Amino acid sequence: MDIDHAEAPVVREAPPQRPTVRAVEPESVKMDEVLKSVLDLLKKLGLGYVQLSQFQCQEAAHTFTSLPRAQQDTPWVLAQLGRAQYEQANYAEAEKYFRRLRVLAPTRLQDMEFYSTILWFLKRETDLSFLAHELVDSAWHSPQAWCALGNAWSLALDHEQALRCFKRATQLDPKFAYAFTLQGHEHVLNEEYDKALTAYRQAISADRRHYNAYYGIGKVYEKLGNYDKAYTHYHAASVIHPTNAVLICCIGTVLEKQKQIVQALQYFSKATDLAPRAAQTRFKKARALLAIGQLAPAQRELMILKDLAPDEARVHFLLGKLYKTLNDKSQAVRHFTQALSLDPKASQQIKEAIESLEEEDGFDDSMIQ
Repeated sequence: MDIDHAEAPVVREAPPQRPTVRAVEPESVKMDEVLKSVLDLLKKLGLGYVQLSQFQCQEAAHTFTSLPRAQQDTPWVLAQLGRAQYEQANYAEAEKYFRRLRVLAPTRLQDMEFYSTILWFLKRETDLSFLAHELVDSAWHSPQAWCALGNAWSLALDHEQALRCFKRATQLDPKFAYAFTLQGHEHVLNEEYDKALTAYRQAISADRRHYNAYYGIGKVYEKLGNYDKAYTHYHAASVIHPTNAVLICCIGTVLEKQKQIVQALQYFSKATDLAPRAAQTRFKKARALLAIGQLAPAQRELMILKDLAPDEARVHFLLGKLYKTLNDKSQAVRHFTQALSLDPKASQQIKEAIESLEEEDGFDDSMIQ
């Protein structure tokens, strides 16, 4: 048998395999989702930044708190949240954000001038001194460090040392508007009004939108009794920062001092809407309502105010005036007496008010300026 010619077994060839196609579509979808999330994040960060730049503080805070938790707990976002609360005079809340920022980024200098001012408002002398010490030790060449040190001296009532620190800050950075404004505030405390005006104007030259300096000029003119100029500068500040309740209240105050009570009431009402828990603003609103004879609204405001500031003598004095006008002598005596116990220094005015209960006199705010 010729094995070379033997019938060979039939070998079937396997059909050609189709080339493997990788699942690129799911990867593409995943990349699109990642890109979308990044763009959404950048959009929110940008929106919050713009809102805060325009002093839409509540909106900015809402935007930043809508970020993912991991993004909220970053130094930059914490600084923006702290600024948003600071600009609304919510100093205790602002302090929490800046304190957390210091834990995460102890070498960060940006916005530390605001943190030191927040501690100044809260009268946290030890914390402020510690912050100033840390900043000067780590970055003595920065204006933020010298602002913090100046605020620490200011809280300790050493205004001359504070001024030296603020001036050093402006030497380090002549465009650092906030340091000029802090200089102005110290000059006001020293009753050096011409120097204060110069400092505030230097702040405006450094930053035309620095509303704090316009406020400072308004405060100087108010102290000097030039209410027209005070109004002009308070109004200029409020145009830049339209949601600042303090500025709105200041406009109302100068109108009230010019006996324009109805117009003043409009500003006090707006300021109260912006800051419902601001006792001083609500007090001025109640006083204006009482002055124009709107007794029921005045009483409502005073009841709220009594809960906000139960130990404030002026509130009880005004309640005494209200009940005197309503011819409720027992309640009038009760609140006048409570005012006397809370503020013995005002005993002469309060006693005169009690003695005048039998008289038909008009509204008198002698004690409650």
